[in-house]
Amino acid sequence: MLHAQIVPATAAHIDVIAASPRPADVAELWAEARRGPAEAMHACLAASRHAYTAVLRGSPVCMFGAAPYSLLGGTATVWMIGSTALDSLTAQRELVRLSRPAVAFLQDQFPAMLFNLVDDRNAAAKRWLRWLGFTLIAPITFGPDALPFRPFYRSHPNV
Repeated sequence: MLHAQIVPATAAHIDVIAASPRPADVAELWAEARRGPAEAMHACLAASRHAYTAVLRGSPVCMFGAAPYSLLGGTATVWMIGSTALDSLTAQRELVRLSRPAVAFLQDQFPAMLFNLVDDRNAAAKRWLRWLGFTLIAPITFGPDALPFRPFYRSHPNV
């Protein structure tokens, strides 16, 4: 039985996810630009060419997508914001099954590079990114508090 699915993201998903955001996401969004989860998801949804929501047993658990970096195409900033529902092992197992194909799809849409920054304090996110095939590089200071963030990227193998 399929418990999780990826659906096109809508503004209606934002309130559900933002009602119980993962603390690590809250900390990262605040350190990055003094934004909360709802504000960040609205901005990311508006900027993204591809935005999706992972739904587990009918409830949105995370929103993710890729926003074009330039008009030249081929490069995008990827993002994901999740709820505490992702903390359950069931959610993790279900989303593991869906995550690699989703990232592969985004990579096909933006073959030159998918990239962004991740809060260096977020060990779980860094593990997840590596598992998805992203390369993390040395931390840089970023944001209003000049905290360490790691740039990460992934390129299509045929580019």
